Amino acid sequence: MQEEKPGRKSRIPLSPEELYYFKKIKQLNEIKKIEDFKATLFYKIINPINIALAGLLSYCFLSILMFCQWQTTYITKAECSYGAYDEVRQQRTISEIKINSTSGEYIPVKTRNLFREPKANEVLNIGRDFIFHKILKVRLKYDDRTFWHIFTYPIFTICSFALGLGLFIYKVNKHLSVDGLLTVFALFLLAAAYFILI
Repeated sequence: MQEEKPGRKSRIPLSPEELYYFKKIKQLNEIKKIEDFKATLFYKIINPINIALAGLLSYCFLSILMFCQWQTTYITKAECSYGAYDEVRQQRTISEIKINSTSGEYIPVKTRNLFREPKANEVLNIGRDFIFHKILKVRLKYDDRTFWHIFTYPIFTICSFALGLGLFIYKVNKHLSVDGLLTVFALFLLAAAYFILI
């Protein structure tokens, strides 16, 4: 005859007071873990760098959308590439203009709904960012619209993506883990380097 094995002891639930203290201890351990991480040299170096890079990317983003310094120059030569045929005007639109200016710049510009070719010696307004003096956009004398430099599109996309993903990562873990801090650092650094070097 087989002996009956002793059954598993029934679990005694914690009293409300014990449960309260158990949760408090867990919270205090989490707070201590966060404070210990914030005291590390790694956090003290990388977190301020991430904040500075986020500020730089915000500056790039705002420079493209709103703030830039305008410089007046003149067109020496303009080559146009044509796009779709417009039935109303009965001519093809200009989709891209490659402009050479008197100040020595070569500026490829994406356009839309533009029908008149720029001529030599016409005024050209070039929009540059304030710090790095990169060409971001142009205005033609005979058109009120602003057209982006061809490299402004990828810069804008990369800056937007990096800032959006960085804010999402911050919302998820408040930059309180090594992985989160390093991911945001790499993302912001690459986006800032792209803006500065391209």
